[in-house]
Parts: sequence; structure tokens; C-alpha cells
Amino acid sequence: MPVYIITCPICRKQYKLTPKDPSVLVQKNFSCPSCRYSTPFTTLIKNLSVPQPITRSEIPVEMPDGQVNHLATKVSPGIGVQAKAYLTVIGSDSKFILNQGVYVLGRKSSDSNATLQIAPDISMSRQHARLAVQVVGGRLMAQIVSLKATNPVFVNGKMYAVGQPCTLKSGDRLQLGMTGLIFSM
Repeated sequence: MPVYIITCPICRKQYKLTPKDPSVLVQKNFSCPSCRYSTPFTTLIKNLSVPQPITRSEIPVEMPDGQVNHLATKVSPGIGVQAKAYLTVIGSDSKFILNQGVYVLGRKSSDSNATLQIAPDISMSRQHARLAVQVVGGRLMAQIVSLKATNPVFVNGKMYAVGQPCTLKSGDRLQLGMTGLIFSM
């Protein structure tokens, strides 16, 4: 029996999995017991007998506003089409291009270490939420998780508590602190 080591892309905890029949994993989802992140097993286990998402390598990409996004992805030739999603700050010209990867969303400030610094909103945490963008079965999937109990994430007006994931759809409205965002694919 094969043994798989599963690493949650959100909280980085590792789990050992020894299925009797690995082919059943193709149709099942992994749900992290620690942070409750959920994704199909095929995105986490690389040697299942199913086509895998686009291979990628990290490259710095300059954003429209001059910021550098170090989580941008580069598609290997002949593998597939690079999928993109976007976060647009409502009432501003700021638009973030999201390639496959895990992003930490937070306040734009000199002491923030968020990978996407959204706006200089003091009601937004320096590390407010984690956003995972990935291709699953040829479709782009994005899931956001709040990182702070005092500053939850709101999606379409609904509050999501710390660790409670929300799968995003194109057109969803997010609120981090007092800043509104629109997610699109």
C-alpha cells in the first residue's frame, strides 16, 4: 500500500495517509483537521493517476501599480494555459492579478509582511486573510480563510470566522476591515 504525506497548503501541517485503494482519492476531498481548508486530493498528491494542474515556478512579476508579486507563476511550455483571477479594490484603481499560489492579504504599511498589501486601512490586520488560488480539474478555484479573530473576513456580507474557509466565485464581494474588494476570474 502506498503511503502519502499530505501537507496542508494553508497551515502547513502534515498528515500521513495510507489508503487501501488510492484510486478512490481522485473523487474525494482533503479537509484539514487543523484549519479546515478543503481541496481535492488530486491537488495535493502528485503521483495519483490523474492529470495534474499546471507546473509552475516562482518568478517576480510587476503589478500594474508598480508593486512586485513574488507568487506569480510561470507556465511550462506545452503544459497548459495559465489561469488568473483578480482582486479589485472598490473605489480605487488598485487591481491585483492572482496566479496559482497562496497569498496572505493584509494592510498596506511599512510593517506589514503580507504578500498582497491591499490598502492603508488601519482596521485591516497586517495579515488579515489567506487566499489560495489553484487549478482543479481544469477549473480555477479560490478559497479564502480569515487569520484574525478580531478582524474577520466578510464575503457577500456574511462573516467568516478564523479558520472557516469560503470558496469564492467570480463576482463575490469581500470586505477586509473597511476595504471592499471584488473577486473575479
